[in-house]
Amino acid sequence: MRAVRIALVHRDLHATTRGGIGTLYRALALLFHAAGHEIVLITQHTPDPLTLTGIRTLALPRTDDLGRHRQAVETALADVRPDVVESSSWEAETLHYVRRPSPARAPVVVRGDLSAATMRAFSHLITAERELLYAAEKVLAVSEFAAGDLAAAYGIPQPVVIANGVERDRFLPGPVTLPTGGRWITLAADATAATSRSLASPSTSLPPPWSSPEGERHRLVWVGKTTPMKGWDRLERLAGELVDVAHITVLLGHAPPLSPITLSGVEDTVTIVQDLPAEDLPGFYRAGDFLLSTSRWEGFGLAIAEALACGTPVLLPADLGTAPELLAAGGGHTYRTAADLRAILADVAPAATLPAWFDWDTAAAETLAVYRTLHKETMVT
Repeated sequence: MRAVRIALVHRDLHATTRGGIGTLYRALALLFHAAGHEIVLITQHTPDPLTLTGIRTLALPRTDDLGRHRQAVETALADVRPDVVESSSWEAETLHYVRRPSPARAPVVVRGDLSAATMRAFSHLITAERELLYAAEKVLAVSEFAAGDLAAAYGIPQPVVIANGVERDRFLPGPVTLPTGGRWITLAADATAATSRSLASPSTSLPPPWSSPEGERHRLVWVGKTTPMKGWDRLERLAGELVDVAHITVLLGHAPPLSPITLSGVEDTVTIVQDLPAEDLPGFYRAGDFLLSTSRWEGFGLAIAEALACGTPVLLPADLGTAPELLAAGGGHTYRTAADLRAILADVAPAATLPAWFDWDTAAAETLAVYRTLHKETMVT
């Protein structure tokens, strides 16, 4: 494939903020660039800008007005003149651009993580996502579950599955390393930090999972946001039901609070940390006896995959759609109740590994094959 100009569009591309699609596009951009292609990232302004050597980043004005943002994306893409465009289906950022007649635009690839319909999003997000999926030249999905979900939600043909990966040279079994940054916080009722102290300060006595919890408690780590999707309410309930057998350390992401914060009674057995540097994540996973997920839905489950790659077994809800894919090589259990978790914790932890097909090099090669086909079709027409 000769060198082509590829535009990747996602409005939340930051240097430290984590998330499935953001991590995906960062990984693919580096691999596409290494393969000799010209990459342009189109995002919104952020106080933590993403800078990747050799890769151009266009930061559009930050706004929650999606109509205005979609118009800005269309204008930026018209200026960039890419050979192929890819965006997430979520928030339909390339919707205005894909409405252009095909001679006036490049082929558009849309990658679905989880449908807005399944996430019970606002109706305007569902309507926009549906239109984008029907208009795009190709629809991809990050997992078999996500592909089935998108097809069922919108009546589209089954998308092509290109599984997400992890950085295998970072997320692998190894020693527990102490954090070099990040904050140890407590939460107010509105999910803001009521107190905060540096995890890297010499005067800070580190909490679990880097230290031993009191009693015979297991060290569980949890990664997510205070949202129904991530099951924050489930986490709070389980924290109370497992208070005598588990200490839970929450690595909390940044998002508007969508679930109430009611951690009363478990303050001594729930620790909350935030803003861990990327280099500290493998050590965080390795420090846990298990990674606990309480998610209702995951299009893929990045934190679960990273923990498995680090050798940390996982505990997944029995109704989590991606669980069979993530556990295909072993390394964890599914559960329905706190009683199930108690029984699992009383047994020997299984050896954990991530299935080999969750690999960024494979994802990049398969994605470039899709781009190659679309670009050839465009050149012919």
